[in-house]
Order: sequence, then structure tokens, then C-alpha cells
Amino acid sequence: MSNRVIDSLAGFFGDIGRARAASALYNDLAGLSDQALEARGLSRADLPRYAFDKAFTRR
Repeated sequence: MSNRVIDSLAGFFGDIGRARAASALYNDLAGLSDQALEARGLSRADLPRYAFDKAFTRR
């Protein structure tokens, strides 16, 4: 296999892992009360973007 194919597969599986992490974070945060979210500087409407950004934005 060429390096390009291997790199593509690695990227694909990496994205799956990041998507699973985003989903888990979203579910954890969605279970919090509005007051607990507010204490973290979040609203319920922020959760999808926040979870995505945490999982897919390189630090």
C-alpha cells in the first residue's frame, strides 16, 4: 500500500475517534443542569459546537 492510502486510512480512523470523543463529551455535558453549564460558561445551545471544537480543534 502506498503511504497516501495509509495516511488516508489513518486520518479516517482518527476522525472516527474524534467524533466518538465529541459525542461522549456532548452526552456528558447534556446531562448537566443549566446552572452547572452556566458555571462552565456554556448554554445548552453551545453544546454541539463546543463538543465539536474540543474534539476536532488542534491544541
